[in-house]
Amino acid sequence: MNATGDTIKPIVPRFFVQEEGSYKVFIYLSIPELKVKRSFLNFLKFIPSNGYVKVLDFQNQSFIFTINVQTKLYSISIARLLGKIQPERCSIKYQHGGCWITLIKLDPMPWMNRVCDDLSPGLDIQEDDNQSPPTSAPPEEASNVKGPKNVHFT
Repeated sequence: MNATGDTIKPIVPRFFVQEEGSYKVFIYLSIPELKVKRSFLNFLKFIPSNGYVKVLDFQNQSFIFTINVQTKLYSISIARLLGKIQPERCSIKYQHGGCWITLIKLDPMPWMNRVCDDLSPGLDIQEDDNQSPPTSAPPEEASNVKGPKNVHFT
């Protein structure tokens, strides 16, 4: 809620998904206002400098991520992924302008095969009805988005 008592609706960030190998799925969330700094405890790790993570919850076949950045609430919730994941091995890496969520799949079958399968249910993405649908690729101005280290997109 804000100062006037109104409920703040979360913004569903633009995102795109990339499968890498048999077991990894990368999801990039575009959060233009996000700035990062190096962690004091782990100098190689970046953490948000102008916001804080409210929820980061990986389950067997879903995940929720919510971050508050400069009084804006960004959130993505996928209630049903295309396959099961290993929640304890999933991670998030922050960078200026966005973050990378890495999902580790339990089954090596490509999720794209399941998207094309008429008998398999698709993603269940919960989002605000007032938002435009997410794009499947970054906009042209975001084409210089850098992936996490040791990841090469082809």
